[in-house]
Amino acid sequence: MTKWIRWSGLLGFVAFITVLVVFWLFAAAPIIKFSIENFGSQAVGAKVDVDEVILGFNPLVLSINGVQVTDKDKPMSNLVSFDSAVADMALFPLLLGKAIIQDMSLQGVEFGSVRQSSGALPNSEQVTQSQTDEAEPAKQELAAEPAAKAENSSSDPLPSADDILAREPLLTVSRGEKFKSSLATHKQEIDESLAGVPNEQALRDYQSKLDIILAGKFKSLKDFKARKKALDELQDQFKADRKAIKRASAAIKNGKKDLQSQWSGLKQAPKEDYKNIKGKYTLDAMGTSNLAALLFGKDAGGYAATALEYYEKVSPLLASDDEEGDVLEEAKQKRLAGQFVHFPTDRPLPDFWIKHLSFTASLPMGEVIVTVEDITHQQDVINKATTLMAVGRDMPTIKSLTLNGVLDHRNAKGRDQFDLAIQDWQLKGLNLGLAGLELDNSLLDVNADVIFNGSQMNAQGQGSFNQANFSSNDKTVLAKEMVSALANIDTFSVDGKAQGELTHPDVSISSDLDSKLSKAFNKRIKQKQDELANELRKKLADKLLSYGGDYEQQLKQLNASEGSLDGKSKAMGKMAQTEMGDYQSQLKAQAKAKADKKKKELAKKAKDKLKKFF
Repeated sequence: MTKWIRWSGLLGFVAFITVLVVFWLFAAAPIIKFSIENFGSQAVGAKVDVDEVILGFNPLVLSINGVQVTDKDKPMSNLVSFDSAVADMALFPLLLGKAIIQDMSLQGVEFGSVRQSSGALPNSEQVTQSQTDEAEPAKQELAAEPAAKAENSSSDPLPSADDILAREPLLTVSRGEKFKSSLATHKQEIDESLAGVPNEQALRDYQSKLDIILAGKFKSLKDFKARKKALDELQDQFKADRKAIKRASAAIKNGKKDLQSQWSGLKQAPKEDYKNIKGKYTLDAMGTSNLAALLFGKDAGGYAATALEYYEKVSPLLASDDEEGDVLEEAKQKRLAGQFVHFPTDRPLPDFWIKHLSFTASLPMGEVIVTVEDITHQQDVINKATTLMAVGRDMPTIKSLTLNGVLDHRNAKGRDQFDLAIQDWQLKGLNLGLAGLELDNSLLDVNADVIFNGSQMNAQGQGSFNQANFSSNDKTVLAKEMVSALANIDTFSVDGKAQGELTHPDVSISSDLDSKLSKAFNKRIKQKQDELANELRKKLADKLLSYGGDYEQQLKQLNASEGSLDGKSKAMGKMAQTEMGDYQSQLKAQAKAKADKKKKELAKKAKDKLKKFF
């Protein structure tokens, strides 16, 4: 028997096994640790840290302790971390370079834990920061979009009348300033023109001078010439004064015409301002048509943004590496280096495959048991999609929680689907952020599903609120009215939808709460609008008065001045028409009168003589 044994070969086999065992004991674990950290870091784009790797032989078990997977967008936080992972590995595929894990369980799983040091890769830290800066606005926009849409669809909250008048461009102000400036300009022109117009005393003096000039007969030629000169001088003054009166009348007439035109527009300005303000700040039933989005949009958007953030980081890890473009590119790079050829087989195996993964995640709301089947980046090789099931356990505030998912990346586009169901979620002290409103307590049932097709998503969900109680710490009338209206509403539903691009979906939120509140709101808002309208009218009228002031009284004064100028103009015209006869005419008249007198005397004497004869 011993002759059949080839001792040299046996010794060589024993030596090979010994070397293999020694390698397994001392080198395999560090190599596996290095491989996990190296290839894991490349996959997630950030550091993957492993404290310890332990190998067991019978059965072949791989234990990994202290794993931290860095969030590449937040280098000081972990995407996921766990205390230990125990994996049952298949031996023979491992000899072929394939990591096939039959069962893997995780302990101490945490999401978003804080790191002691940055997990950014040295050569990608700047790129990561740049990507974070670019992605952060989109995430914030997604989280704020429902509430933003609600705020945009609702009219602005009614501010005070002073706030409105301070922020709005008012016709009353613009026209009032123009009127005020024009009034000052015309007043200056009128005052300057009236300064050259003779007053009543001057007119009386003119009349006295005329009376003196025209009184009595000329004593001599010299007396006539002196009076004629005085009259001519007075006539010249009359002409100058009449021109001054004409200028003053024109200034008053033009001023009245301009001011009356502006005053007409200024009086209409408060009405036009009120109409414009009313149209802009109206809040009615249409304004409350998206109140649910305003109340619940930020919370729903925040949850959605967090879920999408994790999906965006996990989904690329499941994408098949056999896509045509990648294969062609890889072939060009490795054509001269050679490659490992996969020959056809009845039972093909991927390079990496976790058939069954289970762990318990500790969340603020309680524990969630998670089971994942068929994790691999080569789903086309096994022709199976990755499946996910998460079930809540010992959750104080939730009766039941179930999440099912199918991540199918057997083709380049990929199709992932998730379904979420939550029953009797006890909500307490939820700050709604409007008028100090809080949802004191309520039972919430949630049913939601989402489908991802490539870069497109289609999600819809419904939340049913039961036994709802609201309160508010605000002392405003609006807050009190809202709480009073909500006191009669203990059941309502909120529907949400998200469609479009994964990075920027179109999000909408609606609820039957809107219709239930609209009637109560309309009554209160009508009252509030009436109060505001009255205050606005009063303040606009005050502004009008501040610009117009005693315009009506000033207009009466202008009319009186215009009438006085007309009287002065007529008086001056009459005085200007006064003429004085010449001295020769007076002498002829005197001679004629003397001759007539002598003629009468002769006639009388002749008559007396004739009487004597009879």
